[in-house]
Amino acid sequence: MSRPSKGPRLHLRKGRRHPRTGRPIPDVYYIRDGALERSTGFGPDRLGEAEAALTAYLLEKQARAADRPAGGDPDRPRDPHEVFVAEVLSLYLAEKAPKAADPSAVAARIKALVGWWSEKRLSDVRRSTCQGYVAHRITQPIAQAKGPNARLVTEQGARRELEDLSAAITYYDGEHKLTVKPRIWLPEKPESPRDALTRAQAARLLMAARGYRWNAEARRWTRLRDSGPANRAHMKRFILIGLYTGSRPGVIPKVLWRESPTQAWADLDAETIFRRGKRERDSRTKRRPLVKLPPRLLAHMRRWQAADERIMAERAKKGLKVCASVLHHGGAPITGRIRTGFEGCVRDAGLPPEVTPHWLRHTAATWLMRNGVDPWEAAGYLGMNLKTLIDNYGHHQPSHQAGARQGIGGKTG
Repeated sequence: MSRPSKGPRLHLRKGRRHPRTGRPIPDVYYIRDGALERSTGFGPDRLGEAEAALTAYLLEKQARAADRPAGGDPDRPRDPHEVFVAEVLSLYLAEKAPKAADPSAVAARIKALVGWWSEKRLSDVRRSTCQGYVAHRITQPIAQAKGPNARLVTEQGARRELEDLSAAITYYDGEHKLTVKPRIWLPEKPESPRDALTRAQAARLLMAARGYRWNAEARRWTRLRDSGPANRAHMKRFILIGLYTGSRPGVIPKVLWRESPTQAWADLDAETIFRRGKRERDSRTKRRPLVKLPPRLLAHMRRWQAADERIMAERAKKGLKVCASVLHHGGAPITGRIRTGFEGCVRDAGLPPEVTPHWLRHTAATWLMRNGVDPWEAAGYLGMNLKTLIDNYGHHQPSHQAGARQGIGGKTG
């Protein structure tokens, strides 16, 4: 009796030598589906992208199996009644998502979309179904959730997923013209508070990242158990890089100690963090320009690099895997989102739960404006549109409305 198929899944093929050239072949994830094996091209340090490739394969397989009308001119505009959402998401995930600033985050959002939309056709995309999707998602726990009191997906989280669906439809329409392009309904987007940390709050957050907890009743810090500081070493690095450079939370965990064509990296000799790989293209809306390191952060990073070189050398002697990531835990790169660890630091610092990793970027922008930095230079430093910076943070400048304040008190004719 034959074994039942396990279904499509990822398999890590261990490194070996090429049988003809003798050259070493690194570890790489393969997709296994029965007798079929397909390389993802991604190794253990890029699990998120390997999972995205698996999701794309599943969507492709589902789209092939879908019952579509046969025949006709393949170049003719497609009727939305003929196109399954699975086909649209598959194309987007395979071709567009890998070029995103955070491919693993895109893959996670598309995975959520697949569970609800994949069996539907584009003709089913309308206001009522989008509203139904939001109503469904806000009852679901977030992907990283654990335990019975897990945090649920927010309305804005569902909105972000629908934005990906809209982008996927637009991308599909660019390759396979649709007779009618469905419009995505989105929940109303609230006005961002653009809140920032004070210097004292930032210091408390760093104290928590060092392995301490604020005791409000005793009005003092208590040290966590022995493993606390080690477990949060990467959080200290994340917070300092975020505060000093204002880089987006999705970029910081990708920074490597060595030059890379595909992800962010740091060159301490040039005193620079390159927020994107040498072959990565910049996004029109979320720019990732290089940032010159301020002296204090540069000093920290030089110490971190020296410490990492010692740690990785010891791991190599023991035959353990090493990584080149600036942010790592237990010798392994941080591949997922950093929000859970950040929430723990916020809680132990006694800060309000509304503080998220993006507050570090708000804080950097606010501090730059308060210190009177030229807006054009600050926008380039942050990788932020000048108009966005002025509209949301310009009022923090000491010179903001200075002429108006002086003029309003002057004598009139």
